[in-house]
Amino acid sequence: MTTPENTLRVGISDPHPSFRGALANRDFSFLFIGQLGSEIGNGAVQLALPWLVLKLTDSAFQLGFAYFFQFSPMLLFGILGGVFVDRWDRRLTIVIVDLVRGIAFMSVAVIYYLGSLTVEHLYAVIFLESSLANFFNPARAALMPNLVDPEHLRSANSLMEVARNVGFLIAPPVGAAVAEILGPSSIMLIDGVTFLLSAVTVFLIKWRQPARQPKQVDGKIHALRIVIDETKAGLVVIMRSRLLQVSVLLGFVLNLVVAPIQVLIPLFVRDIKHAAVGYFGVMVAGLLVGLLVGSLTAPQTARRIGLGPMTIAAVSLLGIVISIAAWPPGLWPPVVAMFIAGTAVGSLNVAQITLIQGSTSDDERGRVSATYYTATLGVRPVGFLAMGALASAVDIRFLFVTLGVMALLVGIVLSQIREVREHR
Repeated sequence: MTTPENTLRVGISDPHPSFRGALANRDFSFLFIGQLGSEIGNGAVQLALPWLVLKLTDSAFQLGFAYFFQFSPMLLFGILGGVFVDRWDRRLTIVIVDLVRGIAFMSVAVIYYLGSLTVEHLYAVIFLESSLANFFNPARAALMPNLVDPEHLRSANSLMEVARNVGFLIAPPVGAAVAEILGPSSIMLIDGVTFLLSAVTVFLIKWRQPARQPKQVDGKIHALRIVIDETKAGLVVIMRSRLLQVSVLLGFVLNLVVAPIQVLIPLFVRDIKHAAVGYFGVMVAGLLVGLLVGSLTAPQTARRIGLGPMTIAAVSLLGIVISIAAWPPGLWPPVVAMFIAGTAVGSLNVAQITLIQGSTSDDERGRVSATYYTATLGVRPVGFLAMGALASAVDIRFLFVTLGVMALLVGIVLSQIREVREHR
C-alpha cells in the first residue's frame, strides 16, 4: 500500500516532542491564542443561552428546541463541509467563519439592549453558528498539520484540547458573574468580540494554502455531482484505513455512551447523594480538571507506550471508572471518579484527532475530519434523549454500570485490532 507524499507520519514521533516546540511556531501560537479566547467565550454562551431562551419564552419546550437547533446542522450537512474545506483556503475559511459568528453573536446583544430581541432571531443565530461549525471544525483540524512539524503535532493537538477545556472551566463562574451584573446578553457580546479577535489572530498566520487545480464546472447539476462524488471519495478514504475507521467509530461510541453522563450527574447528585447544587459543581469541576490533565499528559504518555496502546488503556480505564463511580459511599469517591474519567477522555480526544491527521493526506483531511465531527457531535442528541428517557425508569447507578460496561467492551475490541495495538 502506498502512502501519499504529503501524508504526515505522526506515528513515527520525535523522541522529544514538547509544548514549547509547538508554541515556538509563530503560526500555531496565533491559532492557539485566538482559539483560547473564543473557547472561553463559547463556554460562557452555554451559560447564557438557556437564560436568554427562558427569559424570552418561559418555556422548557422552547429551551429543548433551541438545543435541537444547535445540533441539527451537524446532522443535516456536516459531512459536506469537509468537501469545501479541501477546496478552499483553510486559513481564510476560519477567518471568515469567525468574522460571521462574531457579528451574529454581537447582533443578539445589540438587539436585546434595544428591546427588540425575539426568540426567532436567537434560533437563527444558533442555527447559523452551528452551520458554520461544519466548516470551522474540519478546517482547523486540517490546518494544524500545515502549521507544526510532525514531531510536535501531538503536543499541538493537546494544547488545542486544553484551550477548549479551559474555556469550559473558566467561563461558567466568570460568565455567571457577568450575567448577574450586566445580564445574559452581555455574554453574547463578549463571545462575539472573542470571535472577532480569533479572526484577527488567524489572519496574521503567514502560512498560505498551496495552489490547487480547480475543477471545471459545467452548470449547477455538474457542480452538485462533483460535491457528491468528493463526499463519497472522503468516505472511501475512511473505509480503506482501519485506523480511520477506529477513530470515527470510537468518537461515535464515546459520544453515544459517555456524553449522556451529563444527564445522569445532576440526577445522581439529587436522587442518590441527596446533595445540593454545590456538590454538582464540584463533580463537574472534577471532570473538567481531569480533561485538562488528560489533554496535557497525552503527548508524553503516547510517546512512552504508543498512541494505540494509550487509546486502548484510556477507553478501558474509562469503562471501569464509570462502572463503579456511583456505588461507593461518601461524597468524594464520585468526584475522584469524575477526575479519572475526565483524564481518560482528555487523552482520547487528543488520540483521535491525531490518528485522523496522521492517516490522511493534505488533500483529503478536511473531508475525513468533517465525517469524524459529524459522527461524534451529531450523535449526541440521540444519546441525550435516550438517557433522559431511561433515567426516569431505571436506577441511576445501574445506568452508570451499563455505560461503563459498554465503554469497557469498546476497549476490549480495540485491543484485538492489530493496527491499533501496534500503532506508535
